[in-house]
Amino acid sequence: MPRKIKIIWVLCCICIFLGFSYLSAKNRVQDIREQKQEDVTKDKQRTEEKKKHEELKVQFGKLMAEVRELNTLGKYDQAAETASRAAGMNPNNAEAHTLWGFSLAKSGRVKEAYEKFDQSSRLDPNQAKNYYFWGLILLVENKNEEAIDKFENALLLDPENSKALASWGSALNSLGKHDEAIIKLEEALGHNQFNDSAYGVLVDAYFHKGQYQQAWGVVARARKNKIDIKEATLKRLSEASPEPH
Repeated sequence: MPRKIKIIWVLCCICIFLGFSYLSAKNRVQDIREQKQEDVTKDKQRTEEKKKHEELKVQFGKLMAEVRELNTLGKYDQAAETASRAAGMNPNNAEAHTLWGFSLAKSGRVKEAYEKFDQSSRLDPNQAKNYYFWGLILLVENKNEEAIDKFENALLLDPENSKALASWGSALNSLGKHDEAIIKLEEALGHNQFNDSAYGVLVDAYFHKGQYQQAWGVVARARKNKIDIKEATLKRLSEASPEPH
């Protein structure tokens, strides 16, 4: 090969190599720029999603607080409507369904309430409050055996729940199982001596057993803790056995 042609060929190869290198470098720079832009876009999306999530979390918390306040004020229809909005915002939140069920029950929509309690238990089977509220509604409906089952579930999760123990005792008392009722009610007061719901039922349980002195003893304990016993309960007890002095 003539020397000039050889030199030209080498120069062409060098030019081709340099050109290829330049284009490769340019493409790499472009790829890096595009990747950085993509990363910036993704970071922006994640930031916006996080912000939106936090805003929804705050809004959900406000709705739940509003439900509790409305229930406290006895505005159960409004509480049920607000709870439905909270549950719609966060369908997998068990507590939202529990409060919805409680609000529905207090507004007289018991069948719907049972559905919400059941949904809550499926979402979170370890929520003691749900079983307690569920049991309370069953107790009001005079479904005492079913209520006891719910209170038992609540106490498996929260063994020192004085209210659940007292409600269990109330269900037993309604079933005529006064000895068992007394055990549960005394256990409830052992955990909380100011549990006002336990004293009246305990007086009633002793009354039905004909143990009037023990009943008056419970009255004395209630008064010591500044807890009132219903006048009808005291009147019936007085007629059976005058209050000891």
